[in-house]
Amino acid sequence: MTPTDERLGIVRLPLPDGRTVALQLTYAALDAKGHDWLLEQFKAMQKGRSGGSTALAEALEVMSGGEIKAADVLAAPMAAYPLAHCLKACWSAWELAQYGPAGRSVEADTANPRKSARPTWLRRIFGRRSAQD
Repeated sequence: MTPTDERLGIVRLPLPDGRTVALQLTYAALDAKGHDWLLEQFKAMQKGRSGGSTALAEALEVMSGGEIKAADVLAAPMAAYPLAHCLKACWSAWELAQYGPAGRSVEADTANPRKSARPTWLRRIFGRRSAQD
């Protein structure tokens, strides 16, 4: 039985020219650029900051292991590397690297913070007001 792409942390990015590029975040790539660098790239891509397309191109180069060159992405028309598909594939590769194939824990996301058993003065004031209305 061979491991699946998901098990290996690989996300396949289909490109309009017919190629399919494997994106994978490795420790070597993360060590070369640094964790903070990669987070800054994602922030720039998601917020549409100046340099967002350069950030996407560099992230694609790192995650493809050099198969995609940042200079080629920047020189190509946007249709050659669709922004939404590329960003989603990079994000999926990041999540696979962070959480593995099982994904993020649902229990961790839905846990409510512990509420105080004693009502605060704000809750008393607004609680009484809403009870009177």
